[in-house]
Amino acid sequence: MNRARENRVSPATLPPPEWWPEAAQALLLAQGYAELPEEPTPNPEPLDGLIRLILAQQNTWAVAQRQWEALRAAYPRWELALVAEPEDLEAVLRSAGGGLARSKSRTIWGVLHQLAERGRPSLRWLQRLDDAQARAELEALPGVGRRSASLLLLFHLARPAAAVDGNIERVLWRLEVVPPTWPAAKQEQWLEGVLPLDTAYRAAFHRAGVRHGREVCTRRSPDCPSCVLNRWCPSAELFMAAGPPAVETD
Repeated sequence: MNRARENRVSPATLPPPEWWPEAAQALLLAQGYAELPEEPTPNPEPLDGLIRLILAQQNTWAVAQRQWEALRAAYPRWELALVAEPEDLEAVLRSAGGGLARSKSRTIWGVLHQLAERGRPSLRWLQRLDDAQARAELEALPGVGRRSASLLLLFHLARPAAAVDGNIERVLWRLEVVPPTWPAAKQEQWLEGVLPLDTAYRAAFHRAGVRHGREVCTRRSPDCPSCVLNRWCPSAELFMAAGPPAVETD
């Protein structure tokens, strides 16, 4: 399929291959989901979840957690951050370590002030909206794209969203179930149509896909021989035919 045709294909009109349900189940089983866990519990204050997601972008979990704890120690209530300047939030983030403190502090500051214009810095009112309305409101906030909105909907509002991170994106490309030119937004829309409309299932699929990408379907030197998806994966044939990567010597 050429690039122009790929761009004309919509997620709603691209059916999954016949083996997709079996492959998705194999992925869940390989990552320990013989039974689905309980669905995520809605966060009493979704704004907390959104700020955690902002901190987690291009950060390790440990760094994001340190920055979160530092922010909460400095601003036990988000109303207190409204009287701060972006530089104040940046200093707090830098004190906890990690990169992108400048851009993250400005994103968080912008979110808080935009919400304050509605009355107070809170996202509890999202609970009253349907999924499409909640997504639209989230994506209207500074620095919040489709991926962050999907993750918030799924894990903090307990809605059956389908979220795609870089690991899941790589798995979908290598399985060739979506065109390689599709951005993550189109991939999410495709997953919305091919995964069961069940919050617990989609949360488990997301976690399983992320772990599979980190541990097996890695960016370099994927472990195709032990991959539970290799029988359906055209890329596995290529990687295994090429053999192990050459070891550099002096």
